Amino acid sequence: MKIDGLWTIEFISTLHLVGSGVAVLNDNRILGGDEGYYYSGHYDTQNGRFSGTIDVTRYNSKSLSVFGDIGQYTLKLEGKVQDYQIEGTAWMENNPNRKIRIVGAKKKEL
Repeated sequence: MKIDGLWTIEFISTLHLVGSGVAVLNDNRILGGDEGYYYSGHYDTQNGRFSGTIDVTRYNSKSLSVFGDIGQYTLKLEGKVQDYQIEGTAWMENNPNRKIRIVGAKKKEL
């Protein structure tokens, strides 16, 4: 399943902090960001499911992540893809108890 395109992403963490951003998914690569962090990673899709890894890096020193005051972290993610929507879960690679729920909506084809 090809999910290449421009996506809006909303997320909520286990700390009950919320955020949103945009991501471009292209040829198994993820690039995106929000008001304080940029994202870079890779994903795979198979049978309506996706999985991947994303590095999240702060570029705005005044911003907090949905996990609090963290400058950089890596997320593992998995979920399902249906038409123009992604729903899934991500967790910090070095702290699996810190999770976020992800909902994505595809806005543009590439």
